[in-house]
Amino acid sequence: MLFFLENLLNLPKVNIRNVIQEGKQAFLILSCQEEEVKCNYCGSLTDELHQTNSVLVRDLSISGQMVYLKVPRRKFYCKDCQRFFTENLEFMEARRKYTVRYEEYIYGRVNVSSVEQVGREESLSWDQVNGIYQRQCEAKKKDWQGVKHLGMDEIAKRKGHQNFVTVLGDIEKGELIEVIDSHQQDKIIEVLMKKELEVREGVEQVSVDMWGGFPKVIEKVFPNAVIVTDRFHVMKALNEELNKIRKQTKLNVKIKGEKWLLLKNKEDLKEEELEKLELVLKQSARLRKAYEYKESFREIYEKVNDKEEGRLKFTEWLENAKSIYTDVISTIRRNLDSICNYFLSRTTNGAMEGINNRLKLIKRQAYGFMNFDNMRNRFLACFS
Repeated sequence: MLFFLENLLNLPKVNIRNVIQEGKQAFLILSCQEEEVKCNYCGSLTDELHQTNSVLVRDLSISGQMVYLKVPRRKFYCKDCQRFFTENLEFMEARRKYTVRYEEYIYGRVNVSSVEQVGREESLSWDQVNGIYQRQCEAKKKDWQGVKHLGMDEIAKRKGHQNFVTVLGDIEKGELIEVIDSHQQDKIIEVLMKKELEVREGVEQVSVDMWGGFPKVIEKVFPNAVIVTDRFHVMKALNEELNKIRKQTKLNVKIKGEKWLLLKNKEDLKEEELEKLELVLKQSARLRKAYEYKESFREIYEKVNDKEEGRLKFTEWLENAKSIYTDVISTIRRNLDSICNYFLSRTTNGAMEGINNRLKLIKRQAYGFMNFDNMRNRFLACFS
């Protein structure tokens, strides 16, 4: 029976001496196999046992029973360096009430569930589960080493609220690497300047939306980075003004789904949809022009591969389209250089949109967060 349990338990350097069962709990009394151990300080072997104290730690459940290990914590004396030390056991850490693998298990469970649910299922308090989770998060901090293409964006702390956090992602890996409790320049700079200079200097491109604060942050924090205004955010701004023009236009015949017919890429429309689109456009010369300019702007993104050619094409477009568009014209002019940087390597913030969608799902699953640190740790953990 004990041999079977030892194989099931699968812990190194210990044997099971006895098993005590109390209801749904099993207490496994362990003994250490090795009489001679390596000194933590000098590496010498010693068998001079000074004292033994037993500790009780929680381990993974077996067959629906909560398992507790009674582990002998042996203190030895090393004659070579004349120091006392406690024997290292790789399955547990000093002053912890849980085995390493149990804490890993709790961490993984919380990532796909919630602290409350895991606490109920494991008969642990909220503070116990959260304590394990926060400790694991701290141990798994994101490594920025080697990040070359960075994406920066913002996400609301709570749906419908104007309280934002700034999120940063590794574009190439599609991974979240930092969350900052602010969307203000000074605070973002303060947090990011704590990163090693070598890491910050290694960032080559940063893809952003058209918020005016990002360029100043990038210039200060990432001295070698090229700023790329994200293509899809530019098109979003253009589509918003196109839709505004649609709303201002009095159409004699309303077509179902006319908004999406105008905003959708022309080549993605089916023949029936193209016919409906034509019914909309023939009712207004201004709306037709606005639509054609939208498509020609997108075509520049699709066909141009050189920054200077892109600048010439966009500049020509701005001159032609200013009779139709107003707000987006000034926005594009202001960000023209960083918009054209897209053509250097065709970097987009698409990965950040995917990250943001995943973060929104995590927020829904968690039913809100007690504080920013909990939210940040959960976000980062789900990309570890």
